[in-house]
Amino acid sequence: MGLKRDELGFVRSNGYGRIRRDELEQLLGLGPREALYRSGVDQGVRSGEVVVDKEVALKPGDTFSAGPRVVKGAAGPAALPPALKREVDALRRAGFGGVGVPQTSADGWRLRLRGLTLPGGLRTDALILLPKTYPLAAPIGFYLAKGEQAARLDTGHLFERSYHGAPNLAAEGWQWYCGVAEGWQPGRHTLVNYLSVTLAFFADKAVA
Repeated sequence: MGLKRDELGFVRSNGYGRIRRDELEQLLGLGPREALYRSGVDQGVRSGEVVVDKEVALKPGDTFSAGPRVVKGAAGPAALPPALKREVDALRRAGFGGVGVPQTSADGWRLRLRGLTLPGGLRTDALILLPKTYPLAAPIGFYLAKGEQAARLDTGHLFERSYHGAPNLAAEGWQWYCGVAEGWQPGRHTLVNYLSVTLAFFADKAVA
């Protein structure tokens, strides 16, 4: 058995054999909040694993190192509250176009819609800002990307600044739409409803 210690602290095997895990831990100076990791090539594929067996088989090229204990975190769609994920999926089924994955923000959730078709056939990007407690609370605001397409709309309800507690996102290239979802009913009112009503206002076909 041959183990060679590198100047950066890891240990590499240059032969076959077996060694106890506690010996490897001692050799690497494993700390109380560290774990023992092995990396190597198995059937032509490089792999890595946490070493948990009391006795470890060695083969040429195996590399052992001490590293921090890692806890897998949730990210992307899996991190979304189930109710919000259902509504985002419903938006896609309803044909609202490029519905992105909601991103967390200081205000709650940001849902971007790319190439949303507006009344008159105009297409532009939109942003729905949702509170952290959505869907128990109503959406905070609806924004359209600044640009030629949005400029062709009736801008009577589009503003560079925002009101009613909605954050001003003008510096990020968004115009705020002046529409407040009053009388919001969780479970009955959804993002599909909210977006349908908003588009109806742009078409001047909503009941005020």
